[in-house]
Amino acid sequence: MNFSRYPYYFPISDGNFPNLCAAPLMRDALFETFESVQAPESMIVLVQLSTISTALQGAINVSLPINKICPVSILAITIAESGERKSTVESHYMGVLKAIQKKLLVEHRSTFNKYKFLKEIHDEETVRLKRRLSKEKDDESYELALNELQAHHDAEPIKPRIPKFLYEDVTKEALLVGLSENLPNAFLGSDEGGILFKSYIMLSTAIINSLWGGGDVDIGRKTLESFVVSDARLTMHIMTQWSALQDFLGRSKDDLRGNGFFARAIVTNPISLCGYRQVSGYEYSKKATEKFNDRIKQLLLNAIAMEDYRNRITVTFSNEAKNVWLDIANDIEIKMGPGGMYECAKDHASKVPENIARVAALIHCFENPGDFEISVESLWLAVELLSYFSRDFMRVFCPPPKYVLDACALSEWLKPFIASGIRYMRKNYILKYGPNCIRKKADLQAALDYLKQSNSMAEIFIVKTRIIDLFFNQEPDNSKLAENLARYL
Repeated sequence: MNFSRYPYYFPISDGNFPNLCAAPLMRDALFETFESVQAPESMIVLVQLSTISTALQGAINVSLPINKICPVSILAITIAESGERKSTVESHYMGVLKAIQKKLLVEHRSTFNKYKFLKEIHDEETVRLKRRLSKEKDDESYELALNELQAHHDAEPIKPRIPKFLYEDVTKEALLVGLSENLPNAFLGSDEGGILFKSYIMLSTAIINSLWGGGDVDIGRKTLESFVVSDARLTMHIMTQWSALQDFLGRSKDDLRGNGFFARAIVTNPISLCGYRQVSGYEYSKKATEKFNDRIKQLLLNAIAMEDYRNRITVTFSNEAKNVWLDIANDIEIKMGPGGMYECAKDHASKVPENIARVAALIHCFENPGDFEISVESLWLAVELLSYFSRDFMRVFCPPPKYVLDACALSEWLKPFIASGIRYMRKNYILKYGPNCIRKKADLQAALDYLKQSNSMAEIFIVKTRIIDLFFNQEPDNSKLAENLARYL
């Protein structure tokens, strides 16, 4: 144990979205998009990270400080209702990926046509050589003809890979064939999550889990040739409404928490900005966004041009960043224990340190091309972002029990009374006039029992009447008791 420095703890988010000073390209584009689109910051940044992941996942891996090398691909989920401008944000960043794919597919047509002509010529020559081979009688001539046929077979034109890497409504087989035969780095996502949630690929979330981890996927087929998808990468971003997510959870046959699908996800459920946005007619600059997208284009084309994707560069941590990551990982592990904030979300917590490492590698390599050692600044930004997103995950998938929410509502309701000096209140008064959520005796009792643990209030009996003393740590005050009870019958 190193006692020369203070340990670091997680989460560190105070509820405010992190400052992106350590990532100026991302920060400037975020400011520009936020001003022009007026969409939630967390939504914008998660789209940015998904775009960066798509561009870099084919070129780099990241080495965790625990001697584990993993992909940098991310699985992201944005939950926002209609009108939050999901499509507009998506078009600001994913548009460059769509434009690149469209251009590459146009170029591919010409390349593929050339391949077809060469293949036809090659096939005709194959037929001629086979006929010649069948006519040879002596061993020496037969051997020469066979060698010539073998050499011709080895020189068969190579079918060009289809440069498709964007998928939306796709079957499991189509995605895996694409990763196997075409580009082994793909993006699967939609700004209309209902479409993706209803697609066939979502019936096989275990395969998505394997791809997230960089593992092989073995596909056995009865009628067609079986194959193995090896060393492929998949970035995923589902932008959905609550209703579509709930419908998917209701229909899914998989235990999506148990099998780790949602545990791997970086989730944001931003507070709605609807009703607070005003148009000005001002034409906002697009320079920062264009600069961001130019970097994406450069990185993506470099990755596509790689001849062997198994030669990905391994990104490492600087010594200082390594110590910070280890502290954070250890603190998260402690918080998974009894009474810890992640006691009921061990699946999610177990993936947070790796997601921090992936995001840190993405941010650092995007902002600093050619530098493959993660700085402590890039790591801290990743920690802050994952801290923010982790809180959203907990709010969405691990909400507090009803009695905790009821206690919060009751505490807010009591604040004006406490501020005005009210100390005693009949329990029946709270039951009758308090928040709607605690109008049942059992609900009120559970909320009060929870509040008693951290507040000085107590429940007392006076002539068979249940009274709530809001300042039980003070000396009893009979005159205040008479005054309060006369007022709050």
